[in-house]
Order: sequence, then structure tokens, then C-alpha cells
Amino acid sequence: MPPADSQLARYRYERKFLVPAEFSSNVQACIRLNPGRFSGVFQPRPVNNIYLDSASLPLYFMNLEGAVERTKVRIRWYGDLFGALSRPVLEFKIKRGLLGTKQSFALKPFTLDSTFAAHKLRQALLDSDLPCAVRHQLAHLQPTLLNRYHRAYYRSADANYRITLDSDLEFLRVRPAHNMFLCKSPKFPCRVLELKFDNAHWEGAQEIANALPYRVTRMSKYVSGLDCLDGS
Repeated sequence: MPPADSQLARYRYERKFLVPAEFSSNVQACIRLNPGRFSGVFQPRPVNNIYLDSASLPLYFMNLEGAVERTKVRIRWYGDLFGALSRPVLEFKIKRGLLGTKQSFALKPFTLDSTFAAHKLRQALLDSDLPCAVRHQLAHLQPTLLNRYHRAYYRSADANYRITLDSDLEFLRVRPAHNMFLCKSPKFPCRVLELKFDNAHWEGAQEIANALPYRVTRMSKYVSGLDCLDGS
């Protein structure tokens, strides 16, 4: 049963499923034939993220070990991976068990290219209108990973459930300075399907999840990306 804590009302469930390459050709049919009667919403688009962590990678280890309360910090934007980023957003992805929520803050535009370095990102953060508490949280963080994928969006007929399907996952090393972005992981072999729903709709999600013929996972793109690049 879902937690009764009233403070979790703003949290939602996020259940992830790995779709192996051999099942990629029929994954969209599985989504549309699901009892939730999902259909596509929004235009599919590329999603890009820079993950932030401190030097000893505490956020990485927190997510690797599956701590009940864990956080990821990232900067997200859509469209082209490199060049002038006109609408970047700082996000704190907060998980409490299977429940998650997100805090978002608009950032000043900055450029991601071969001149990118931690001090330039720090300046973009300083120039942005961020609460003091957020600035304090960012004080010792630096960019550690760049990732990109293509995301498609689906919604159930009753609008209570959403599915996102991420394909073509790429991971690139980000260093404090001298970033040519040549350190890139091999192609990730699976798609990632995520079922998202509010706490109030927990029970109805079981039928939807049981109809998906894929393995449930607590896969973190941040953890997977650093692991793929380990030693490079």
C-alpha cells in the first residue's frame, strides 16, 4: 500500500522497465494495447541533461545503493545537445522509496561547447535568480556527466497515468575543464519505459504494470552513465 504520510501528496510513483533491444520493434504496440489505452501526446523530442555532484560522488553512491531518500541534481534542456542553451532548467530530482518529486528553477542561458568548464557553469548559476537555499546546495557541486536520449510521451485514456519511452541513450564524460566531449559510452542496448502516476492512483496502476512484458528496474541514468564511462 502507498505511504499514508500526508506530506507525500505532491509526490508521484515512477516505475521503470527495461526494454531489451530484441523487443524494441513492438514496444509501441505494447503501450497502445495496454489496458490503460495509452495514446501519444506531445511531440517526441531529444532530452539533454548535465548531472552535478561533488568530488567524492555522494549523490552517485546514494542512488547506486538505493537509499530510501536520495537526490539527483541536473540541468535539463531540449533540442540540440551543443550550442547556445536558451532555456536550461535546474532540477532537483528527489526520491523517497518508489515515490518521487521534482523541484525546478529556470536558469540564465549559457553555451555548451568545447570551451565549457565548471567555472563557466558556476557563473551561469550565479547569474540566475535562485533562492539562497538552492545556491547553498550547489556550492560544492560540479558537472560530472552529460547525457542525451529521445523521449516519446503517452497518456492513458482516463489521463491518470503517463508513460515515457526513452531511446538512443548516450553518455558523455564532463570534466571540470578542457571538454572536447570525446569520451562517450558505447550505445546503451535498452530502451527505458517509465510509468508515472499520482499517489491517489496507486491501485489502478497494477493492471497497467502487469500488462507490460518487461523487467521492472530501479535503473538510474546518472548511475548507469557513470558506470558505462568508468575507467575512461
